[in-house]
Amino acid sequence: MISFKRVLRFGVLAGLGGMLCVLAGVAGASLHWSFDLAAQFLLPATVVGAAAAATALICGWLRLAGAAALATALAFAVAIPFTTSSAAVPSDATRFRVLLFNVWFNNYRLADVRRVIENSKADIVVLVETTPRIRDAMQPLSATYPYKLDCTGAGRCDIMIFSRSRLVPREVKETSDPDHSPLVSAETEVAGCRLTLFATHMTRPFPNRPYWAQRAQAEEIGGDVAAPGGAKLVVGDFNAAPWGYVIHTIAKRGGVRALTGAGGTWPSILPPQMRIPIDHVLASPGLSFISRNVLPKLGSDHLPVLADIAVTDPTQCGR
Repeated sequence: MISFKRVLRFGVLAGLGGMLCVLAGVAGASLHWSFDLAAQFLLPATVVGAAAAATALICGWLRLAGAAALATALAFAVAIPFTTSSAAVPSDATRFRVLLFNVWFNNYRLADVRRVIENSKADIVVLVETTPRIRDAMQPLSATYPYKLDCTGAGRCDIMIFSRSRLVPREVKETSDPDHSPLVSAETEVAGCRLTLFATHMTRPFPNRPYWAQRAQAEEIGGDVAAPGGAKLVVGDFNAAPWGYVIHTIAKRGGVRALTGAGGTWPSILPPQMRIPIDHVLASPGLSFISRNVLPKLGSDHLPVLADIAVTDPTQCGR
């Protein structure tokens, strides 16, 4: 009969092996899609590694405990730049607020969603995975947000944008991935800064979709983001962690950087330390991030993200 201690040892070894796979994935994310897929689990791997190290230490397996602790420390060091708050910005910089939420097509807490949006005091609200039913439920927001861009039901588009400032649509595009995922762009002016706003809901990674789909889509979106001059904001559900190939590619090609901060957004059912941050806000030079807050669960498998942004270089605004 297999002893309990042997089962524990197997669990510690499996946890350590999984951590090493994830760390190898982070290091080789640009080399192959399979590495990038493993890299997505960096935060859960950190928790697993800490548990493995503690278990090994209690059981007296000092070498295993040391190896697991070292791997956990390395994973934490890799994750920390993406999970720490943004640097301080000048107090006199003009500011605005963006709320992003993958609301989930089957969400039945829409009255609560609407109430949170109204209380958020956001200047721009981007909702992803909307449906005609959700569109109808959000109609009362028009009193607070007189400007709206809504492509729900147009092909595979499932995005609604609410704004206190005027929105001038630029393009509603289907990207070339198998899902024909949406990329919506519009011009607006907020906090005295004229900018181009992009919103997207990227396709899911392998095995849900072909292995090449997300990587090709990231290159396409990065090119689209790079095209207009001036200040830019990119918002959406990217189905990818910020340390992986997808976000790195969009950021590099598009000339933007991702908002960092603690707290994953998916799946909402898990504790904070185990969630993966896949809902992102990216901004171009001239726009600096102040804070990122992950809001409580609201009827979706994703959590809302509330971002405060400062205009630190007005010369980048407008064209």
